[in-house]
Amino acid sequence: MHKRGTEFRPLVLSILLSAFSASPAMQCLGALAANPLEHADQPDLAKLSPDELDRRLDAALAKRDFAAAEPLLRRSIELRPREFVPLYNLACVRSAKGDVAEAGVLLVRAVENGFDDYRKLTRDADLVAVREANNGAGDANYRKLVDNWATVLNARRDANLNQIRRIFDTVDADAKVEYTEHVDEKRRFIYRTAYTESEFNKARAELDAIADWAEKAVFPGLWNPDEVKLDPWVIIVLPSNRNFEKWLVFTFGPGVRTGLATVGGSYVHERKQLVSQDLGSTLRHEFFHVLHWRHLTHSGVEQPYWVQEGLASLVEDVEPLTPGSDVKPLPSWRTNIVLRRERSGTLLPLERFAKQSRDKFLSGQQLANYAHARALFYYLYQQNKLGAWYAAASDPKSPPDAACLKPFETVFAKPLKDIDKDFRAWVRKLPEVAEEIRPGMASLGVEVESGRGDGLVITSIIEPPGTKERSLLGRSTLRGVQGELKTGDVITAIDKKPTRDIADLVRVLSAYKPDDEVSVSYLRKGAPGEARIKLVVRQ
Repeated sequence: MHKRGTEFRPLVLSILLSAFSASPAMQCLGALAANPLEHADQPDLAKLSPDELDRRLDAALAKRDFAAAEPLLRRSIELRPREFVPLYNLACVRSAKGDVAEAGVLLVRAVENGFDDYRKLTRDADLVAVREANNGAGDANYRKLVDNWATVLNARRDANLNQIRRIFDTVDADAKVEYTEHVDEKRRFIYRTAYTESEFNKARAELDAIADWAEKAVFPGLWNPDEVKLDPWVIIVLPSNRNFEKWLVFTFGPGVRTGLATVGGSYVHERKQLVSQDLGSTLRHEFFHVLHWRHLTHSGVEQPYWVQEGLASLVEDVEPLTPGSDVKPLPSWRTNIVLRRERSGTLLPLERFAKQSRDKFLSGQQLANYAHARALFYYLYQQNKLGAWYAAASDPKSPPDAACLKPFETVFAKPLKDIDKDFRAWVRKLPEVAEEIRPGMASLGVEVESGRGDGLVITSIIEPPGTKERSLLGRSTLRGVQGELKTGDVITAIDKKPTRDIADLVRVLSAYKPDDEVSVSYLRKGAPGEARIKLVVRQ
């Protein structure tokens, strides 16, 4: 079975059947699935709201009550004919009931509408009858899918990319670049970016470093070529501001306009689409989701939401990444939250925290829950237990408990309560990270605001202390030891350490003292530059 809602955000971007069926091979497969589904009228089901329908369906599938699930699945397909989850699950139900022919037709329809998990298709216990039909040769439709899997993945890639091109097609009016595309054959990624080539190349080098470290430290065998050839392509979009806002509204509805700063991006695994507003922490977070889900499809093991978000949050704040370097997570504003909650006595016990439902995790305590999850993985990292913990949590021969608590006892060889006690002692020793440039700290002598994702925009130059005369408009240039900064410049790095958002800038500057000299990398109307600036005291 394929579970809905436990793995990803809701489906938000549909792939048109006509686009996917454009290839001759997929037209052939589609013809095999042309027969309409036969089902009895369900007048009571027609009265159910979509939410109630999903609730009843999830309950029936959880109990493996296929008799109750089948009419619910058929109704779900009527309401959402282009969503593959109910199509795939109905194929499993029909296969389990011995109806191999309809199961095969449904599998083709599921693939046409986005299903792309070869391992689930060939391993799912509910599809045994389909795989063993015709004296072990398999149902004809199933066999055609398996034998043409490379064609299936290429058709899915092309349809996905064409849709992305339609949504993300316009750069900002003041941007001097057009969208470009970059293909990573080794990992099956396609990047579509509106950033300058130099800034994109820096970001991609960081992602490559994360991908290599992830295989070495967390997800063994992730880039095994024999595994990768079965994996679907992922489209990674780094859009213009204009397109990002359009995508936000399209994805999350008009209400998102009241909180644009809270949604920096998203990875929708069911559509293999990653969108990130910035090249920093959001991109690293969503990119790690891509890596994690790819490894989970390899192993066939499911993991709870807190694990997904904790792992992804781990790479938000790291030491500067260079090609071949290991990822080194750092304390962050999230660990500050955990430190404060431990001091106030409001940090949840480990067992209670891990057993929260996804909805509870995303409730009013969402920030605290994300922070707790990140801190747990940062703790595992610092104790040199991260790889061992993940191995215990993803072993298909010995699946962990649903909350992924057993792996802690496995790697630390002690009861959960003792592990939680040790974790809290570790939390109390965490350094408190600066979250703003406070008076007395080192400052560049400029005011900044968030930019388009590649850096921070200088909005004004701070007049030095003791200035007797101020122009009404203020100064527009800060003259450095070498070179100068101007209002409108985009600060991208300090001493080669990326500063793509406010948190980056504060973290980097907090390591310096007033009167230190730093090299400031910037963009001025898209062109790179560098200035050497003497830091001043924040007033």
